Amino acid sequence: MTLRRHPRYERREDGANTWGMLRPLLVCASVLLALDSVALARRMSLFRLPGEMGELEMLRRSGYSVALQLRSLADAFEVEDVPYVKNALTRLEAAVGLAASPVEVARALSVEARDAEEAIGFARAGFASWSRVEQERQRRDEIRRLQEDIGGLREELTRLREAAGAAELAGPGVVVRAYDAQDGYRSREIVHERDIKEILNLLFCAGAQGAEVGGQRMTAQSSVRCAGPVILVNQQPIPVNPVVIKAVGSPGELDAALTEIAARFARDGKRLEVEKASTVTLMAYVRR
Repeated sequence: MTLRRHPRYERREDGANTWGMLRPLLVCASVLLALDSVALARRMSLFRLPGEMGELEMLRRSGYSVALQLRSLADAFEVEDVPYVKNALTRLEAAVGLAASPVEVARALSVEARDAEEAIGFARAGFASWSRVEQERQRRDEIRRLQEDIGGLREELTRLREAAGAAELAGPGVVVRAYDAQDGYRSREIVHERDIKEILNLLFCAGAQGAEVGGQRMTAQSSVRCAGPVILVNQQPIPVNPVVIKAVGSPGELDAALTEIAARFARDGKRLEVEKASTVTLMAYVRR
Protein backbone atom coordinates (compact mmCIF):
# COMPACT_ATOMS: atom_id res chain seq x y z
CA MET A 1 0.00 0.00 0.00
CA THR A 2 1.47 3.39 -1.00
CA LEU A 3 1.21 6.33 1.33
CA ARG A 4 0.49 9.68 -0.33
CA ARG A 5 2.00 12.88 1.01
CA HIS A 6 -0.09 15.75 2.00
CA PRO A 7 -0.08 18.48 -0.75
CA ARG A 8 1.22 21.04 1.69
CA TYR A 9 4.42 19.06 2.19
CA GLU A 10 4.86 18.64 -1.57
CA ARG A 11 4.79 22.43 -2.15
CA ARG A 12 7.44 22.96 0.50
CA GLU A 13 9.78 20.50 -1.18
CA ASP A 14 9.30 22.21 -4.56
CA GLY A 15 10.14 25.61 -3.04
CA ALA A 16 13.27 24.23 -1.40
CA ASN A 17 14.47 22.78 -4.68
CA THR A 18 13.92 26.08 -6.53
CA TRP A 19 15.84 28.07 -3.89
CA GLY A 20 18.67 25.61 -4.07
CA MET A 21 18.94 26.21 -7.82
CA LEU A 22 18.78 30.04 -7.61
CA ARG A 23 21.16 30.55 -4.74
CA PRO A 24 24.41 29.92 -6.74
CA LEU A 25 23.21 32.30 -9.38
CA LEU A 26 22.52 35.00 -6.84
CA VAL A 27 25.94 34.47 -5.27
CA CYS A 28 27.65 34.80 -8.66
CA ALA A 29 25.68 37.95 -9.46
CA SER A 30 26.65 39.47 -6.09
CA VAL A 31 30.34 38.70 -6.69
CA LEU A 32 30.27 40.25 -10.16
CA LEU A 33 28.53 43.33 -8.82
CA ALA A 34 31.13 43.67 -6.10
CA LEU A 35 34.00 43.35 -8.62
CA ASP A 36 32.42 45.97 -10.87
CA SER A 37 32.09 48.33 -7.92
CA VAL A 38 35.73 47.83 -6.99
CA ALA A 39 36.87 48.44 -10.56
CA LEU A 40 34.76 51.61 -10.80
CA ALA A 41 36.08 52.92 -7.48
CA ARG A 42 39.70 52.28 -8.61
CA ARG A 43 39.08 54.02 -11.88
CA MET A 44 37.80 57.02 -9.93
CA SER A 45 40.98 56.89 -7.73
CA LEU A 46 38.88 56.40 -4.61
CA PHE A 47 41.50 53.96 -3.28
CA ARG A 48 44.78 52.39 -4.31
CA LEU A 49 45.81 48.81 -4.39
CA PRO A 50 48.58 47.71 -2.02
CA GLY A 51 51.96 48.69 -3.50
CA GLU A 52 50.46 50.78 -6.27
CA MET A 53 51.95 54.33 -6.85
CA GLY A 54 49.79 57.39 -7.26
CA GLU A 55 50.14 59.92 -10.05
CA LEU A 56 52.16 62.29 -7.86
CA GLU A 57 54.61 59.58 -6.85
CA MET A 58 55.03 58.49 -10.45
CA LEU A 59 55.80 62.07 -11.49
CA ARG A 60 58.23 62.49 -8.60
CA ARG A 61 60.02 59.36 -9.64
CA SER A 62 60.28 60.76 -13.17
CA GLY A 63 61.61 64.03 -11.72
CA TYR A 64 64.26 62.21 -9.70
CA SER A 65 65.21 60.30 -12.83
CA VAL A 66 65.74 63.59 -14.71
CA ALA A 67 67.79 64.97 -11.83
CA LEU A 68 69.90 61.81 -11.80
CA GLN A 69 70.54 62.06 -15.52
CA LEU A 70 71.60 65.71 -15.21
CA ARG A 71 73.90 64.83 -12.34
CA SER A 72 75.43 62.07 -14.47
CA LEU A 73 75.85 64.58 -17.31
CA ALA A 74 77.60 67.03 -14.97
CA ASP A 75 79.86 64.24 -13.79
CA ALA A 76 80.68 63.26 -17.37
CA PHE A 77 81.66 66.88 -18.12
CA GLU A 78 83.58 67.05 -14.82
CA VAL A 79 81.60 70.08 -13.66
CA GLU A 80 79.59 68.44 -10.88
CA ASP A 81 81.69 70.17 -8.22
CA VAL A 82 81.25 73.64 -9.71
CA PRO A 83 79.30 75.53 -7.01
CA TYR A 84 76.54 76.91 -9.20
CA VAL A 85 76.07 73.51 -10.86
CA LYS A 86 75.76 71.84 -7.46
CA ASN A 87 73.26 74.48 -6.36
CA ALA A 88 71.17 74.06 -9.49
CA LEU A 89 71.04 70.26 -9.11
CA THR A 90 70.19 70.57 -5.43
CA ARG A 91 67.39 72.99 -6.18
CA LEU A 92 65.99 70.60 -8.77
CA GLU A 93 65.99 67.63 -6.40
CA ALA A 94 64.46 69.72 -3.59
CA ALA A 95 61.75 71.10 -5.87
CA VAL A 96 60.80 67.58 -6.99
CA GLY A 97 60.84 66.26 -3.41
CA LEU A 98 58.76 69.10 -2.00
CA ALA A 99 56.24 69.15 -4.83
CA ALA A 100 52.74 68.65 -3.39
CA SER A 101 50.94 68.16 -6.67
CA PRO A 102 51.63 66.97 -10.21
CA VAL A 103 51.55 70.61 -11.31
CA GLU A 104 54.40 71.51 -8.96
CA VAL A 105 56.42 68.55 -10.20
CA ALA A 106 55.90 69.70 -13.77
CA ARG A 107 56.96 73.22 -12.79
CA ALA A 108 60.10 71.91 -11.14
CA LEU A 109 61.00 69.99 -14.29
CA SER A 110 60.33 72.95 -16.59
CA VAL A 111 62.16 75.57 -14.49
CA GLU A 112 64.73 73.96 -12.22
CA ALA A 113 65.73 71.24 -14.67
CA ARG A 114 66.26 73.83 -17.40
CA ASP A 115 68.34 75.95 -15.06
CA ALA A 116 70.44 72.95 -14.12
CA GLU A 117 70.98 72.13 -17.77
CA GLU A 118 72.05 75.71 -18.55
CA ALA A 119 74.34 75.76 -15.52
CA ILE A 120 76.07 72.60 -16.76
CA GLY A 121 76.49 74.19 -20.18
CA PHE A 122 77.99 77.36 -18.70
CA ALA A 123 80.34 75.38 -16.49
CA ARG A 124 81.44 73.24 -19.39
CA ALA A 125 82.19 76.45 -21.38
CA GLY A 126 84.42 77.59 -18.53
CA PHE A 127 82.38 80.45 -17.07
CA ALA A 128 83.22 81.19 -13.48
CA SER A 129 79.70 82.25 -12.58
CA TRP A 130 76.19 81.73 -13.81
CA SER A 131 72.98 83.51 -13.10
CA ARG A 132 70.08 85.10 -14.88
CA VAL A 133 71.99 88.34 -14.91
CA GLU A 134 75.01 86.54 -16.29
CA GLN A 135 72.89 84.97 -19.02
CA GLU A 136 71.51 88.34 -20.02
CA ARG A 137 75.01 89.79 -20.06
CA GLN A 138 76.24 86.92 -22.23
CA ARG A 139 73.37 87.43 -24.63
CA ARG A 140 74.05 91.17 -24.85
CA ASP A 141 77.75 90.51 -25.41
CA GLU A 142 76.92 88.01 -28.15
CA ILE A 143 74.52 90.46 -29.81
CA ARG A 144 77.16 93.21 -29.60
CA ARG A 145 79.81 90.91 -31.12
CA LEU A 146 77.45 89.98 -33.95
CA GLN A 147 76.64 93.65 -34.57
CA GLU A 148 80.36 94.47 -34.64
CA ASP A 149 80.95 91.63 -37.09
CA ILE A 150 78.14 92.89 -39.30
CA GLY A 151 79.50 96.46 -39.07
CA GLY A 152 82.96 95.21 -40.02
CA LEU A 153 81.59 93.27 -42.97
CA ARG A 154 79.66 96.33 -44.14
CA GLU A 155 82.76 98.50 -43.90
CA GLU A 156 84.75 95.91 -45.81
CA LEU A 157 82.05 95.69 -48.47
CA THR A 158 81.98 99.47 -48.79
CA ARG A 159 85.78 99.59 -49.05
CA LEU A 160 85.73 96.91 -51.75
CA ARG A 161 82.99 98.73 -53.66
CA GLU A 162 84.97 101.97 -53.49
CA ALA A 163 88.18 100.26 -54.60
CA ALA A 164 86.34 98.55 -57.45
CA GLY A 165 84.76 101.82 -58.56
CA ALA A 166 81.23 100.62 -57.81
CA ALA A 167 80.70 103.29 -55.11
CA GLU A 168 81.45 106.98 -54.80
CA LEU A 169 84.81 107.70 -53.23
CA ALA A 170 85.81 110.96 -51.57
CA GLY A 171 88.93 112.08 -49.78
CA PRO A 172 92.09 114.11 -50.15
CA GLY A 173 93.87 113.77 -53.47
CA VAL A 174 94.94 115.53 -56.60
CA VAL A 175 93.39 116.93 -59.77
CA VAL A 176 95.69 116.54 -62.78
CA ARG A 177 95.23 118.49 -66.01
CA ALA A 178 97.14 117.39 -69.13
CA TYR A 179 97.39 119.96 -71.94
CA ASP A 180 98.55 119.56 -75.50
CA ALA A 181 101.45 121.78 -76.67
CA GLN A 182 100.22 125.15 -77.81
CA ASP A 183 99.82 125.03 -81.60
CA GLY A 184 101.32 121.54 -81.44
CA TYR A 185 100.54 119.07 -84.18
CA ARG A 186 103.29 116.48 -83.88
CA SER A 187 102.49 113.27 -82.09
CA ARG A 188 104.67 113.93 -79.06
CA GLU A 189 103.00 117.33 -78.63
CA ILE A 190 99.56 115.76 -78.23
CA VAL A 191 98.27 114.01 -75.10
CA HIS A 192 97.67 110.41 -76.13
CA GLU A 193 96.23 107.36 -74.44
CA ARG A 194 99.71 106.17 -73.50
CA ASP A 195 100.26 109.40 -71.56
CA ILE A 196 97.00 108.94 -69.66
CA LYS A 197 97.77 105.28 -68.90
CA GLU A 198 101.24 106.23 -67.63
CA ILE A 199 99.79 108.93 -65.37
CA LEU A 200 97.24 106.47 -63.99
CA ASN A 201 99.90 103.82 -63.38
CA LEU A 202 102.07 106.33 -61.52
CA LEU A 203 99.12 107.48 -59.39
CA PHE A 204 98.08 103.94 -58.43
CA CYS A 205 101.69 102.98 -57.71
CA ALA A 206 101.82 105.97 -55.36
CA GLY A 207 98.85 104.63 -53.41
CA ALA A 208 95.84 106.15 -55.13
CA GLN A 209 92.64 104.56 -53.83
CA GLY A 210 90.71 105.41 -56.97
CA ALA A 211 90.81 107.58 -60.05
CA GLU A 212 88.69 108.90 -62.85
CA VAL A 213 89.55 110.31 -66.27
CA GLY A 214 87.31 112.87 -67.94
CA GLY A 215 84.52 112.05 -65.50
CA GLN A 216 84.79 108.28 -66.12
CA ARG A 217 85.54 106.19 -63.05
CA MET A 218 88.36 103.75 -63.54
CA THR A 219 87.66 100.10 -62.75
CA ALA A 220 89.55 96.87 -63.28
CA GLN A 221 87.88 96.56 -66.69
CA SER A 222 88.21 100.19 -67.81
CA SER A 223 89.81 101.03 -71.11
CA VAL A 224 91.57 104.14 -72.38
CA ARG A 225 92.20 104.45 -76.10
CA CYS A 226 92.45 107.01 -78.85
CA ALA A 227 90.07 106.95 -81.80
CA GLY A 228 91.50 109.59 -84.15
CA PRO A 229 91.34 112.93 -82.37
CA VAL A 230 88.97 111.52 -79.71
CA ILE A 231 89.99 109.83 -76.48
CA LEU A 232 87.59 107.12 -75.28
CA VAL A 233 87.46 106.07 -71.64
CA ASN A 234 85.09 103.22 -70.81
CA GLN A 235 84.04 103.46 -74.45
CA GLN A 236 82.87 107.04 -73.85
CA PRO A 237 84.44 110.18 -75.39
CA ILE A 238 85.93 112.57 -72.85
CA PRO A 239 86.81 116.27 -73.01
CA VAL A 240 90.43 116.96 -73.99
CA ASN A 241 92.95 119.74 -73.69
CA PRO A 242 92.96 119.48 -70.87
CA VAL A 243 92.35 115.86 -70.03
CA VAL A 244 91.32 116.00 -66.39
CA ILE A 245 92.40 113.15 -64.14
CA LYS A 246 91.29 112.97 -60.51
CA ALA A 247 92.73 110.65 -57.88
CA VAL A 248 92.07 110.06 -54.18
CA GLY A 249 95.12 109.40 -52.04
CA SER A 250 97.92 111.19 -50.28
CA PRO A 251 98.22 114.55 -52.16
CA GLY A 252 101.95 114.85 -51.47
CA GLU A 253 102.81 111.32 -52.61
CA LEU A 254 100.61 111.54 -55.70
CA ASP A 255 102.12 114.90 -56.65
CA ALA A 256 105.66 113.59 -56.16
CA ALA A 257 104.93 110.54 -58.32
CA LEU A 258 104.15 112.81 -61.31
CA THR A 259 107.28 114.95 -61.13
CA GLU A 260 109.23 113.08 -63.78
CA ILE A 261 106.41 112.80 -66.32
CA ALA A 262 105.60 116.50 -65.79
CA ALA A 263 109.17 117.31 -66.75
CA ARG A 264 108.93 115.20 -69.88
CA PHE A 265 105.66 116.89 -70.79
CA ALA A 266 107.47 120.22 -70.50
CA ARG A 267 110.28 119.07 -72.78
CA ASP A 268 107.72 118.14 -75.43
CA GLY A 269 105.90 121.44 -75.11
CA LYS A 270 102.96 119.87 -73.29
CA ARG A 271 101.88 120.88 -69.83
CA LEU A 272 100.92 118.84 -66.80
CA GLU A 273 99.37 120.67 -63.88
CA VAL A 274 98.88 118.98 -60.52
CA GLU A 275 96.53 120.55 -58.00
CA LYS A 276 96.49 119.19 -54.46
CA ALA A 277 93.02 119.13 -52.94
CA SER A 278 91.72 118.43 -49.45
CA THR A 279 88.67 116.71 -50.92
CA VAL A 280 88.31 115.00 -54.25
CA THR A 281 85.09 113.20 -55.10
CA LEU A 282 85.01 110.36 -57.59
CA MET A 283 81.65 109.29 -58.97
CA ALA A 284 80.73 105.63 -59.03
CA TYR A 285 81.16 103.77 -62.31
CA VAL A 286 77.94 103.65 -64.33
CA ARG A 287 77.55 101.15 -67.12
CA ARG A 288 76.15 102.69 -70.29
